Amino acid sequence: MIILTAVGPDRPGMAHAVAQILADAGCNIEDTTMTRLAGEFAMILIVTPPAAVPLAALQARLAPLETSHNLFLSSREIPDEVPVADHDLPRFIVSAYGADHTGLLAKLTGVFAAHAVNITDVQTRVASAGTVYVMIFEVQLPPALAPETLQSALEEAGRAIGVTVSMHPLEEETL
Repeated sequence: MIILTAVGPDRPGMAHAVAQILADAGCNIEDTTMTRLAGEFAMILIVTPPAAVPLAALQARLAPLETSHNLFLSSREIPDEVPVADHDLPRFIVSAYGADHTGLLAKLTGVFAAHAVNITDVQTRVASAGTVYVMIFEVQLPPALAPETLQSALEEAGRAIGVTVSMHPLEEETL
């Protein structure tokens, strides 16, 4: 498996350009996340190429995108035996919002780290004409951590930095 990152000025067709080259090379896209950050397109993909397509060959196929789409590309091999997250551990959505200032994300991620909480996804945005910072975390709690303990620690940290924090169980539907 290969992990590939691509970052460049956002414009229509960026995802297609990368996906088409990967499809033409016979690669299977296993997992991906794509977003726009401050006008920049950013994507991270986990790709399984055919055995006949080594990393160097895939990099050569993607290289023209550096010029044609002004993409910064990075890739490396990762083990095929990627550990799967323990799906039995409790998962929660944590949202936080408050006046935008330096250190908000660092403070809350510090609370998660101190409690051995795994952050599986995080989204942040500046909203309300630049006056409110919004953070949404998807987290997975370790077996010994009571949700109430984490919620209390997050609320305490939130008060210290002037943000409102809420935490709710993640209800996942099975497809």
